Amino acid sequence: MPGDTAIALSHRLAVMLKGVVDRGQLCVMEGKVAWCLYVDAVCLNDDGNVWDAVVMATSAALRSAVLPATRHIPETDTVVVDPAEKGKSIRMTYLPVSVTLSVFDGSTIPDPTEAEEAIEEGSVACCVDERGSLRAVWSSGHLTDELTSATLKYAVTRAEVLCSILRKVAGGVD
Repeated sequence: MPGDTAIALSHRLAVMLKGVVDRGQLCVMEGKVAWCLYVDAVCLNDDGNVWDAVVMATSAALRSAVLPATRHIPETDTVVVDPAEKGKSIRMTYLPVSVTLSVFDGSTIPDPTEAEEAIEEGSVACCVDERGSLRAVWSSGHLTDELTSATLKYAVTRAEVLCSILRKVAGGVD
């Protein structure tokens, strides 16, 4: 049975991924067969900020994923994978990354460790796309308007760097 943290991360991920992939491209045979994508994230070692790591890994996986080619067999009305044909890359409508900051004494620290998370007064996790658009924000604790504004600006700037790294290492389609 997954723990509370795993359930919360799973829910956040579902919210963040909504609209990242146009479902139409998953259709193999209209009204009958479609690919279904699952994200299984396994954390081997948690030294803090698992959320940002899960988002980065998910974005990299989607960016580099290839759907196998298929063919329809009319005699049996079945669809099978066709290993002789080249598959197609998944086109993402946007490339999401997350930037999390811990709040301490009215200041923020990016990419908190487990020890920092244990003593933080609050946190802000911002999901931003490669165009600098804010896609989702989760926060805890008391944040002033000033701190919130500074956090969002930092997240957008940091997201540019993270998206650039993802495009280089994960390949895929632009």
